[in-house]
Amino acid sequence: MISGLIEACLGCWLAASAAAAGGQDLESLLASLAREPPQTIAFVETHRSRLLERDLVVSGVLEYRGKDRLSRVVTAPYRERTDIEGSDVRIQREGRPERRFSLQRSQALAGMLAAFSSVLAGDRAALESAFEPAVEFTAGAWRLDLVPRQRGAEDRIAKIRVSGTGGTPACIVVLAPDGSAATVIRLGATEQNCEP
Repeated sequence: MISGLIEACLGCWLAASAAAAGGQDLESLLASLAREPPQTIAFVETHRSRLLERDLVVSGVLEYRGKDRLSRVVTAPYRERTDIEGSDVRIQREGRPERRFSLQRSQALAGMLAAFSSVLAGDRAALESAFEPAVEFTAGAWRLDLVPRQRGAEDRIAKIRVSGTGGTPACIVVLAPDGSAATVIRLGATEQNCEP
């Protein structure tokens, strides 16, 4: 499901970190989020849309398998696996034919995925080429806001807000242009309020 690819990559990227952000700036936060593959974490993802009668909630596992190798495995309420290998995307959903396409079909998505891979490597320059980041620290917690720089990405995503407490990433919220939360992802066993 294409709509979940951006969120899945963010989840892989952030969920991989279990270490506390030792400093009080973007550089130290990125250093704490950089991880060696493979990494996995459970997630619960809620999609909101005026087109849906009720929220769509899916759960599963996010996997970071190496540079440009990301996966989102949905286990409930249906079974679906999305694999990104370099510029190739493959979606396998139970009971449906497999779909394949190239990231070249979506320059905004390709740029964001490249940035997420850079974050996993702790590469601030690559992150800032795709996003305008802003980080805020409070007692025992942090919040990272990412505003897409790429043209076209802002049509669907105004901002991606990631937050954590005690150095553990807990929530990813994708904000629509009207300020509402279009997608909320809870990572691991977090009890944190993930609303914006």
